[in-house]
Amino acid sequence: MIEPLLKNQLFLRWFPLVAGITFVAVFTALGFWQLDRASEKVTIRTMFDTEEGFSELTENTTLTQFDRIKVSGRYRDDRQVLIDNIPREGRLGHYVITPFEPSTSNEILLVNRGWRARPASRPGDKADITVDDNYRTIHGFVGHLPRVAIRPREAFIEDDWPRRALYPSKEEIAAEIERDVLPVVLLLHPEGEAGFVRRWVPEVSGPATHYGYALQWFVLAAAAAGIAGWQVRKRHLHERGTDSA
Repeated sequence: MIEPLLKNQLFLRWFPLVAGITFVAVFTALGFWQLDRASEKVTIRTMFDTEEGFSELTENTTLTQFDRIKVSGRYRDDRQVLIDNIPREGRLGHYVITPFEPSTSNEILLVNRGWRARPASRPGDKADITVDDNYRTIHGFVGHLPRVAIRPREAFIEDDWPRRALYPSKEEIAAEIERDVLPVVLLLHPEGEAGFVRRWVPEVSGPATHYGYALQWFVLAAAAAGIAGWQVRKRHLHERGTDSA
């Protein structure tokens, strides 16, 4: 099947050009796709670093990662969760997740109040993370709970509160606190009250990696164009030599 094609003069004339155009189109598209990915990363960083105000959280609010939101209501101190085994600067600790009852919704908002080093013993845990139930307005970023690829055991294995957990999902926390929860997690603003260590940073690579990949694809596109052009020119010169003879 291939041998007749290799003897077909029309095929030999046009195949290098068609193949070259195809490869150039594919490589160029991949290059621009990488540029789009880099632009997305820049946008995420810009959204996170912007000093714009906070939007009121409502049931109809459309939220994306790192949006700045504010919500009024009360903390539920009696149903706090400690997400355990979270490392920071060479120490193990946990995130303090506190349910928050918004005044505008019947669903609970899970608030990550930050990271706290693991104490030497359990007795002081409750006193250390206690927060009053006064009505307040809190500010923060739209985020999510920490995730892990493989969890060695069930999320919850304790019955007392605050309850330790190993990388729980929102659904698992909802089942433990026996309340419906909103689909987003609020990362408490670093300047907010009643919080712990909060250094929220977007978990994304910088745009430089994508710029590098884009350059590679564009170089391949240029190489494909050069090879195709050389093959077409070579064929053209061969045909001219044949005609002259």
